[in-house]
Amino acid sequence: MIRYFKPARDKQCQRGFFSYMKESIINLYNAETNNPNQEIKIFYDLRDIPGYGEDNIYDICFSQDYDDYTQNKNLYLNIENETWNVSSHDYDYNLFNEQIRKSCEEIIKKYLCFTDDMKRKISYRHDQIDFNTTVGFHRRATDMERSHGFKALTLQEIFTKIETEEFNNIFLMSDNLEDLQRFKQRYGNKLITYDDLTSSKDIVNPFFKQRIKDKELIITHIQEIIFGSLTLGKTKKLICTLSNLTGFSILSNSQLNYEILNNK
Repeated sequence: MIRYFKPARDKQCQRGFFSYMKESIINLYNAETNNPNQEIKIFYDLRDIPGYGEDNIYDICFSQDYDDYTQNKNLYLNIENETWNVSSHDYDYNLFNEQIRKSCEEIIKKYLCFTDDMKRKISYRHDQIDFNTTVGFHRRATDMERSHGFKALTLQEIFTKIETEEFNNIFLMSDNLEDLQRFKQRYGNKLITYDDLTSSKDIVNPFFKQRIKDKELIITHIQEIIFGSLTLGKTKKLICTLSNLTGFSILSNSQLNYEILNNK
């Protein structure tokens, strides 16, 4: 067995939850590729991250083996030191080729063990969605153009694109409440969303750049973005702009039909 830990690298960069999570799936892909006949174990050591508080943010949605990590910590290797056969660059389209997507889908199923509470939440909500008639939409609108240089499409451009599709419902994830209100006004009871629980009231900065101190709000936010990313990955088509959250959605389902609307 090879034991790895995933560190909270580059904390000073104010990285979001999915920056760590999507990257960790690529880390595991590289580890499996480099060690094809080895059993692999991973521990996520994602504590004390700016914007999320002192606790290990992985534990909010997933369970892991603390006993083994505590007793055998000297045997755990930094997974980021593995040879990088595939880059985890945040917005690299090459991550989305068929072979990598198939492997990463299996990695997500194999290594990410949901807590019982998260299993119940996901199952209960998914039972109420007809994914055959539901399109998904997500954009990170707050700081994407300013921080990463990607074009921020207008909502009218987005509405026009969505309405070229056939659908009964839209599952929405946005990073700000202004988008949520506009979608509600336009689509009414066709809209499925939990953004009231997680979107930022700030149209300039996403949640994790606001230094929020409320632990319960942080827990709810992370639970909802995990649920939302996996839900986007089950829709009949995902229409999105570039983000680590939508990257995770695409890697979670190798059969997902998706369209990314923006690029540099």
